[in-house]
Amino acid sequence: MDILILDIKGKFAHFRKFYTNSSSLSYSIPPRTTLIGIISAVLGYERDSYYELFSRENFNIAVRGLSPVNRIMQSLNYIKATGNKYLIEPEEHTQIPFEILCSEDSVTYRIYLHHKDKTIMDEIQERVKNKRYVYPPYMGAAPFSCSIDYVDRVLGNLIEENSTVSLCTALRADIINQGTLDIFTEELQIVKERMPAEILKDRVIGQIENYIFDQKGKSIKASIKEKAVTVKYNYFNEKVTENISFM
Repeated sequence: MDILILDIKGKFAHFRKFYTNSSSLSYSIPPRTTLIGIISAVLGYERDSYYELFSRENFNIAVRGLSPVNRIMQSLNYIKATGNKYLIEPEEHTQIPFEILCSEDSVTYRIYLHHKDKTIMDEIQERVKNKRYVYPPYMGAAPFSCSIDYVDRVLGNLIEENSTVSLCTALRADIINQGTLDIFTEELQIVKERMPAEILKDRVIGQIENYIFDQKGKSIKASIKEKAVTVKYNYFNEKVTENISFM
């Protein structure tokens, strides 16, 4: 399996939880739908034009947090603008709590992606390597710009389903075989978050999944019902071997 590995990093991030209303709370990692939006921005696809192209049948992606994140709350002063003049002279305001992710250095995620269309893989690789983004990528909210670094492109080896493996990426809770999640071998800070996995036409949320991952990016050992993938790549002259599971 052809796997492209990229790092996404920025000073701040916000990935809004789809079920929040008056308070804008953030996921700890970018949902699958957000990652698709970032890749689509790099490629220059117009809004709402790429959902089928990046469906689960065509596109696989996995994500791993590389930096511990902290959370801060800020209040944003929103305005009610029912016409152009209210953008200049607003009459109504409301303050909304807004959760921001930050880290000591940068908020960083490693993503592993595979598209069945090789030409799309080639274009993503070329644009990221040469920083030729059609639209500037950002970490979930427009003020939080980010950079995307090329790591490697490798052939991943499939691991048969129902195998017990240590997985470094966010893992869908429903594919874990009951009673196999190992939480005793090492100290973990496991988080479970409910996130959208796919968006349909008219921006309607399709599938919603529960994901688990370690807050500090450590691997989680479990037996899973679907095939995982082993990737071996070079990172700053260091050979890395990881097991990943697609979102």
